Amino acid sequence: MIESKWLKYIVLGCNILIFTALTFILPICFEENDDVVMAMIANGGYSGTPDGHLVYINVLYGAVLAALYSWTKAIEWYTLSFAILHILSMSVLAYGILTMPNRATWERILWLLILYTIWAMIIAAFQFTTTAGLTCLAGCVLLLRPSPKARWTGVLFVVIASLIRITAAGLVGVLMAPIIVYTYRFEWRKYIPLAVMLLLVVGCRVTNNAIYNSDPEWKYYYEYNPLRGQLTDNPNAYTLQPEDMPEGIEWKDYRLLLGYFPDPEQMDLSAVKRLNAIVSTVLFSAKLKNIHHLDCYAVELGLLLALLVLMILTTGNRTKYIFLILYTCFILALMVYVSLDGILKNRVFLCMLMPMLMTDFMLLPDTTGMKRKWGIVIVILALCGWYGYQTNFEQIRKRHTRHIWEDMQRPLLNEMPSNVTMVSAGVSMRMEAVDPWHVWPYEFRKYTLGWLTWVPLNTPIGQSYRVFLRDDVVIFTHYNYKKDASLVNTIRERIAHHYGIQTTVEELCSNDQYAIVKIKEQKSETND
Repeated sequence: MIESKWLKYIVLGCNILIFTALTFILPICFEENDDVVMAMIANGGYSGTPDGHLVYINVLYGAVLAALYSWTKAIEWYTLSFAILHILSMSVLAYGILTMPNRATWERILWLLILYTIWAMIIAAFQFTTTAGLTCLAGCVLLLRPSPKARWTGVLFVVIASLIRITAAGLVGVLMAPIIVYTYRFEWRKYIPLAVMLLLVVGCRVTNNAIYNSDPEWKYYYEYNPLRGQLTDNPNAYTLQPEDMPEGIEWKDYRLLLGYFPDPEQMDLSAVKRLNAIVSTVLFSAKLKNIHHLDCYAVELGLLLALLVLMILTTGNRTKYIFLILYTCFILALMVYVSLDGILKNRVFLCMLMPMLMTDFMLLPDTTGMKRKWGIVIVILALCGWYGYQTNFEQIRKRHTRHIWEDMQRPLLNEMPSNVTMVSAGVSMRMEAVDPWHVWPYEFRKYTLGWLTWVPLNTPIGQSYRVFLRDDVVIFTHYNYKKDASLVNTIRERIAHHYGIQTTVEELCSNDQYAIVKIKEQKSETND
């Protein structure tokens, strides 16, 4: 065990430097536009006033951010709060590895190496899900410390993680629960912080729900959005055919919903409930076919299984032997379960990978033969190499996205007056390329669909495709909008079909890749 009075401060200082360096080297960038929109809701860029209703992030956390933005917008509090949690969480994990008893120096170096390699990957695709997962993992590691003070600090970390994204925190908590129980055994006093932690998490969640339910519009949205997400994120929903549509719901409207661009008036709460009921009837045998989506993690899973085999062959402790086998089966079963009705996204896989690696470190055999020692070294280094490659790939992709944003999209946006409502057709606008430290200067209010369908912040607009006929609403789209099958023309066709209004399209500005257009009602010609 490495002990030093100043070790925790040294680790914290190093992580501040590492995070700062990676922020500039990578550079740091949001993975998707979800975080940009939530930051804009918090800082007031979306609705004009800082607001705590961040949808996926607990309203209590959002209220703190909104209060900070109301105090000053000179600091991007959304990004800064995540950065602080990253640094603190990584410091907890690194300190835990350095002070773990009965671990060889080479083992500590290896696990720190893979830990920081994955952290670089997470920073390269900065976002709230992995931030919640990392924070919860740090809390669980603190819960395993012998000091009562450390365990109560762990409770705080886990509660904060649940505020940022409860599903990610819950996933990490479930994966760490076996090692916590394995370590605590029957020392019942150690379970008291766990009980308090669960009460706090549940209490925060109940408070969040109560706040949303206190307003009729937010209550409607808060029921609608999860049901919408259960369709758009479910591969089984994409297997439905036109003949599967319930009465009153048309196939084209359903496909627009799956494309994150529904007509809210046609795809209301009643419609998504009926569609979810149909998707839930998909046979289990058909759902099993979705497991093929796990193929993209073949390298990681192969290396993790190799590490498990090496650990099992080395350990002489029968209890550890059985625990490792059961733990691995549990994780694989969890991955299969998630895949039945969804796609295991990389950010979720990373939230599973880090607890697995921390658990493996805690259960490493006390003695290791030379051949198996080198086997473990090769496996961990291979994982580091693989995630180093993935980080480089993500860096290249983000630089390309930023090039599109800065050179192709932002110049068009700057041609529009600031009082327009900008609608991004699908995911045309690469908002995730906005500098995460300066989201506030992005002034255009956006009425986007996807998870913002029916969001009260868009009231009084946003309940129907007819909003596109308003003078102050324009559409940002790919330059192929003139094609018959383009999203813009599909919108026009749906407006004509449902509301009997014929339309034309006016191009406001464009380049060779993108355009900003206006849908206008076509005036009927009359003879004198």
